[in-house]
Amino acid sequence: MNIKERFIIRYAPDAIKVGMACDFRPDILLAQAALETGWGQHVVANNLFGIKDLPWNEGNVQAITKEHDGSHLIEIVARFEDFKTPLESMIAYIALIRTAPRYRKAWHNRHDPICYFHALQDAGYATDPFYANKCIAVWKSLPKNWLEIAARARIRGEMKREGERHEG
Repeated sequence: MNIKERFIIRYAPDAIKVGMACDFRPDILLAQAALETGWGQHVVANNLFGIKDLPWNEGNVQAITKEHDGSHLIEIVARFEDFKTPLESMIAYIALIRTAPRYRKAWHNRHDPICYFHALQDAGYATDPFYANKCIAVWKSLPKNWLEIAARARIRGEMKREGERHEG
């Protein structure tokens, strides 16, 4: 199993639930989370989107991150939101994008990944001047059968849990 499949198995079920509940494409959630976390290799405090400074969320952690200062990539220490679960991170992300006025255009483009990522960059979501293109590249690199991968993993997990119930 490769890194992308492991990422999908881990995060797609929550992305699908959030997408269905919030009218948001789960593949957009997965692509941006994959970019922000290096396909799940660098998750800090269950924060899949590099979210900072949510006034309604309790708790944050300090972590080293890279930011563009206009001409250079620099390392800084920043405070990132702390979430109990990845699902909580996804919900907070959707709430941020849906309610913050600066992300209005992104929210309206949430059904078109390319337009969405460009609107997100235009709104200043990240300091990287190539953020939209990077998100789009990751989105395009998602396995075409990502839904099938997630479904197979869910079925295996349910079968395993069912077998454990009968063994006990």
